Amino acid sequence: MIEKELLKLGYFPKELPPPFESKLFSDKIDTIKAQWNSISSSFQKAERLKYSDSKWVVFSIPKVQLSRRIINIPNPLHQSKLTSTIADRWTEIDEIFKQSTISSSLPIIDPKNNRALISKHNFNEFKRRRSNESFANLYEVKTDVSRFYRTIYTHSIPWLIHTKPIAKANRTDMTMLGNALDKDLRNLNSGQTVGIPIGPDTSLVIAEIMTCLMDQQVQSKLKNVQSYRFIDDYYLYCDSYADAEKAFKFIQSLLTEYQLDINEEKTKISKAPFSFDSKWSIELGSFTFRKKANSQLTDIERFVSLSLIYSNENPKDSVLLFSIQVLKYLQLFEENWDTYESLILKIGITEPRTLPVVTEILASNISRISKRKIKKIIERLIDIHLPKGHNYEVAWALWICVEFNIKIKNKMAERIFASNDYVSMLVAMDLKSRGLINLTVSTEGLLTELTEESLMNENWLFTYESIKKGWLIPTDNPIDKNKYFKILLGNGIYFYREDAKVKTFTIKKATEKINEITNKPESEEATIIVSRGGNVGNSY
Repeated sequence: MIEKELLKLGYFPKELPPPFESKLFSDKIDTIKAQWNSISSSFQKAERLKYSDSKWVVFSIPKVQLSRRIINIPNPLHQSKLTSTIADRWTEIDEIFKQSTISSSLPIIDPKNNRALISKHNFNEFKRRRSNESFANLYEVKTDVSRFYRTIYTHSIPWLIHTKPIAKANRTDMTMLGNALDKDLRNLNSGQTVGIPIGPDTSLVIAEIMTCLMDQQVQSKLKNVQSYRFIDDYYLYCDSYADAEKAFKFIQSLLTEYQLDINEEKTKISKAPFSFDSKWSIELGSFTFRKKANSQLTDIERFVSLSLIYSNENPKDSVLLFSIQVLKYLQLFEENWDTYESLILKIGITEPRTLPVVTEILASNISRISKRKIKKIIERLIDIHLPKGHNYEVAWALWICVEFNIKIKNKMAERIFASNDYVSMLVAMDLKSRGLINLTVSTEGLLTELTEESLMNENWLFTYESIKKGWLIPTDNPIDKNKYFKILLGNGIYFYREDAKVKTFTIKKATEKINEITNKPESEEATIIVSRGGNVGNSY
């Protein structure tokens, strides 16, 4: 079951707009694998090489301040192979997880079915555990891995699992778990040995395999140190500054041994007392909205003003990600909607990572939204972010057009189709098919992008979906030449569902939820946001 769940809920990154999904691919994976194995077993060397590796789709998302993160959508052929390896060897992998006593991020099945796997504990629980168990220690060492997922050396996986001497002596033995994972990961990335995909849940498994095995060495070496880890965040508690320095140097040398680097900007040794919460999360988390219309309007304005002030003062924290969650579940008086709508749109353009939540709020209040305001924000987002190659902001702006039936101007549509943002271009093709982009806007120039090679490179998603949907009709169909994608097409597989919608919520649920977020920081929506600025990507 873990294989199908990883493909259904853990394949596409959560940051993508709603239409991107892999449910049908998961449902039919047994049939697809059987058909592919039957065909590929007779391939000659040249044809085997054609399918030996692939490139993933790249998608730029905002991080903090001006920094960005690149997330990935791997090719389905090689992602399914990695998923199969993990599922087939899950018992062995689970035994590795059990070797760590300091991890709070062990992967478990997501009970809410939002993803395939989530960390066993959230960051607030991790924080509370540290607080409860390190009360007698005077010094705290805080550090993490710099660009963790992006810098993982795939050969270090068998080194950690089997030890370096054994791994190097048995490099071609694919019955060894480390070698199998190493090969699958390299095949996802054009044979490259550095970097694993950011976004799929399989990478959470890979990261935890590596860190749990490093934890074993931490536990053995630092016996008198209280050690705790959440993905790649390490917190060490010691009795003296000298012990803290020794503990840090050991972590640093351990990471270096496996080709990883300490994030120096986030490394700090602190002496007690050290805080476990930021001032902004305490104040915003305890903010009270009064229950009269006029008073509530004042409170909304003050809350957003306070949020913007704290956001400016703490640019490396995701203050507005937390604030929008509080506003999302506010029991709003009808007469306050106009101001409320303007303010959440202001937050959306100020902090684009809030766009999914802003869209949910608008969709849940569809009868009273102002399309004029929304259209203005969409056009502003595209004008700002399209020239910069900011895929996330453009894709979400276009999906908001789909959600609320908003038309795009011809010149803006032409600029989108002329970009290299193929995820956004796919959403734009959807808009054109709905009449939300005029038919006079030409997409003929995109036909040259649809090649046999593009089905195995970073353009695979756009190539496959635009042809499958009939949005582009090439004279020479590349899917006919790619036997794997021909199998997908024959099984009706899609990775873009036109009738998708953002999740909406009701007033009843909102009442319950606002109490969870403001009074219970362990709630799923607020946990990571409050404690680490919403930046789960530190683990990436």
